[in-house]
Amino acid sequence: MVLLAAGEGRRFGTLKQLVPIDDEPMVRRVVRTLLRLHLPVLVVTGAGGEAVAAALAGLSVTCIQNFDWRDGLGASLGAGIRAVSERFPGASSALVCLADHPLLDARALQTLLERHVQAPDRIIAGDHAGRPGPPVLFPADCFSELAAWHGAEGAQAWLRSQGTCVERVPLDVTDVDTPADLDRVQRQLARLHESPREH
Repeated sequence: MVLLAAGEGRRFGTLKQLVPIDDEPMVRRVVRTLLRLHLPVLVVTGAGGEAVAAALAGLSVTCIQNFDWRDGLGASLGAGIRAVSERFPGASSALVCLADHPLLDARALQTLLERHVQAPDRIIAGDHAGRPGPPVLFPADCFSELAAWHGAEGAQAWLRSQGTCVERVPLDVTDVDTPADLDRVQRQLARLHESPREH
């Protein structure tokens, strides 16, 4: 699995990977979710790379420093896919997630992995209001093209060009791009914590 955590958080105003959610940095929260799937996790870092890596201390992950992080999300995607190809040459797929999706659920991600077993040639993506987007499970035959990916744009335009090869799965993919987004997430989590438990 690949977690993209290299951005500088320009719209947020600071390194959003490190903002606390339930008393832990957001990137650590997302990584702990990924680790529940018991698969190797590669974290692509960039801006504040040392601080992001420090926030993950004690977790079984490998940090990949993307020195071209200023080129944008596409550069980080390319770095992550290259790292998968180099470190896990027999991998059948790569599940790519974003560090600013703090509400990701391990069971939902497991659905993508199970669907890959059933349809190994399909690209399995989250459904963003009818459009495919992260998290995305890319089969290995996509690696050579994605390894050369660069620039500011992620893979959304490329995903749209793949037509019926892409399968969308409903997921909670709330992005934390601004402080207002973070407030929404915090309120949602507070409501969950306050809900009475069933007896």
